[in-house]
Amino acid sequence: MSVKLSAKPRLRQTGEVISAAYKKLRAEESGKFAIVVSGMLFLAAVAYLSLAYNWPKFSRAEVFFAECVREMFQADNLVTPLYHGTPFFDKPILAYWFIAASYKLAGISHFAARIPSVLTALLTVLLTAVAGRNFFGPRAGTLAAAVLGSSLMFISFSNLCMSDMNLVFFDSLSLTLLYAALQNEKRRSILFYTGALSMGLAFLTKGPVGIVLPAVAYAAYLSISKEWHKLKFGAHILPCALILLGAGVPWFMAAYRQNGAGALSYFFIHENLERFAGSTYDTHRPIWFMLVSLFSGMLPWSIFLPFAAKDSLKAFKAGFADEDARKHLYLWLWTAVVIGFFSVSRGKIDYYALPVYPAVAILISNYLSRSCDSSGKFVAFAAYLSSTLLLFAGLASFFVLPGVFVGQSPESWLALPLSLCLPALAMFYFCIQKQLRKCYKMLFISICMIATAFAWQFYPWISSKQAVLKYIPYIRNLGPESRIGVYTSLQNWIDEITFQTNTEPMKIESPAMAEQFLKAKSPTLLLIQESEYAQMSPAARSRSRVLASNPFIPRSLNPVYLLSKGEKLGEKTKLLLLSNQ
Repeated sequence: MSVKLSAKPRLRQTGEVISAAYKKLRAEESGKFAIVVSGMLFLAAVAYLSLAYNWPKFSRAEVFFAECVREMFQADNLVTPLYHGTPFFDKPILAYWFIAASYKLAGISHFAARIPSVLTALLTVLLTAVAGRNFFGPRAGTLAAAVLGSSLMFISFSNLCMSDMNLVFFDSLSLTLLYAALQNEKRRSILFYTGALSMGLAFLTKGPVGIVLPAVAYAAYLSISKEWHKLKFGAHILPCALILLGAGVPWFMAAYRQNGAGALSYFFIHENLERFAGSTYDTHRPIWFMLVSLFSGMLPWSIFLPFAAKDSLKAFKAGFADEDARKHLYLWLWTAVVIGFFSVSRGKIDYYALPVYPAVAILISNYLSRSCDSSGKFVAFAAYLSSTLLLFAGLASFFVLPGVFVGQSPESWLALPLSLCLPALAMFYFCIQKQLRKCYKMLFISICMIATAFAWQFYPWISSKQAVLKYIPYIRNLGPESRIGVYTSLQNWIDEITFQTNTEPMKIESPAMAEQFLKAKSPTLLLIQESEYAQMSPAARSRSRVLASNPFIPRSLNPVYLLSKGEKLGEKTKLLLLSNQ
């Protein structure tokens, strides 16, 4: 009892010390910035990790990275990426090494494969906040973090096991450090060297674009602003070139020793030159596709992009001798070089615009920050509109979701409507109080809450509709002499099955091939849709045994299709698991 009594004053004193430190920190401008950004990073981390943890199937090109590293572990070879046992030089090695480190710490799983992207996404949000503060002040910095961290495409890729989020971070770090070097003569050399190292790591992440695009944007800025004289060949350019070579060349030399010149030729010519020229990767998309991708990917914040551009044009009128005009120029050149480069490429893909998101987020945040302070008409209108749309979406979900989660308690679907309605009401309050800055920060909070709720409510429900995932345990229990076949209509599941079971399925391309496959003496399983099974001969069907039959979703999902089907999602199509024994 005496111990407890003596502990209470100590606990109270500790609390008072922490409270005093917090009040002191909050009283300082830098302290407020740190507190707000820390809160944003926490909410973003919860959202990104929730999305990464709850989706049990790889999307887009995730499986190439995850499976390559798994096979590299099996082969005890961390130099050559392996895909189905074959060297796979689609990308350089750094993203694979990050995933390998995650596997080593957390085990081989979907979640572990995605952790590096989550971490680099959070680092990019932090970097954008700091860069935004240095460009336009702490208020713009916090809004820049909000804009970037809750943009649609950024959230989507923050939890994907791919190299793109790593490239976004290293490109952003390079260009931020290189700009800072021009402003800080005392630390110019170390900032240049660190920026060069970051460019080298970008090269080791994605290839030549990791160097070429930041270098071209930087050179264009130096030419227009007439600041070339700040770079010295012996003190800056030569050491930076050596740092770049030191970061990228060793792995390429090791890859050459293990695989010969063909590996380097495949990467530099096939995966870079031919991808750009479109001889093997022509996506047949128009020249304006990248601009549309940027606008759609940065929703909902991209509605402010034209107004940010108008602000920059006003700044440019002062001439590029003006410091504010040079800041706008730097960010727009960062954006224009990347978007322009991929616009003239024939191999256009929407997420190629991701490296410019931090720059665009800073430009938008500068406009928002100033307009919120002056109660600009458009930002006020957009705030009311956003809160109205969130409220209507939340109220609609109260009526729609019970039809999706039939027979389940409200707790199983209530988080998403609340994530829409409660922030919407808070946004309305801030709008009425003319506290527009808080309103937009609440929009960021709402998007993070929506992503988190969706991950914990919808992802498990969608997974329960994926019949292939239910058959994974059967496949894992197969003996070493057993075989697994997947009908051609399910071929996009082959890599997923390989990753989850360490067993590579055979692709079955016709009913006749399926019948022949099931004649094997060794234990054999076949995944086939019910309609395709009906095309097999009666004799073949009588010889096989249906181990399981479950509803199957034969097409890619989108929110409209998802909500329209509700509990009946996948019921029209059955996926069978056949056995020859």
